[in-house]
Amino acid sequence: MLSFGFSGKDYLAVSIETRKEKGEAYSTLAGFFRQYELYYVVADERDLIRVRTNYRKPQEQVYIYRVKGSLTNLRRVFLDYIRSINELREQPHFYNTLTTNCTTSIWLHARMNPEAPPLSWKILLSGYVPDYLYDLHRLDTSRPFAELEKLSLVNERAHAADQDPAFSQRIREGLPMPPPL
Repeated sequence: MLSFGFSGKDYLAVSIETRKEKGEAYSTLAGFFRQYELYYVVADERDLIRVRTNYRKPQEQVYIYRVKGSLTNLRRVFLDYIRSINELREQPHFYNTLTTNCTTSIWLHARMNPEAPPLSWKILLSGYVPDYLYDLHRLDTSRPFAELEKLSLVNERAHAADQDPAFSQRIREGLPMPPPL
């Protein structure tokens, strides 16, 4: 999931997911064989993050990492997301467990920028992406990664902020900012 901040107050979250048919369960294996359409969920963070931290059972661990990058690059990625969303309206695409999933799709959008990170096995195994970005100095590296990871876990803050209109600001309290480019 990627969030785009607007003036440090409003955040638009985008989650790239599978579109399952009613009653259909997700299968990693089936995801290799064009069984699920790809779609983008675009919503307020209170919807996309809170459903994972406060409502799903079992609850998911949600981390927010502030990625170092220029406003120009961020705009390019945002506009590429919008282009892809509009294209899906005209021509559906399929989710693929390995090549077109929630993580690789973000990486594909990031390739709009000359400073995009190179492809790595850490992108293909999504749980390693924060560590990969840390190694590339795209995250705050003023502390060890284990400490950054602990600070970036927002579940407790999301529970406390629940219905607060300032949800996005409250879940970011105490999160380190990466140094500028």
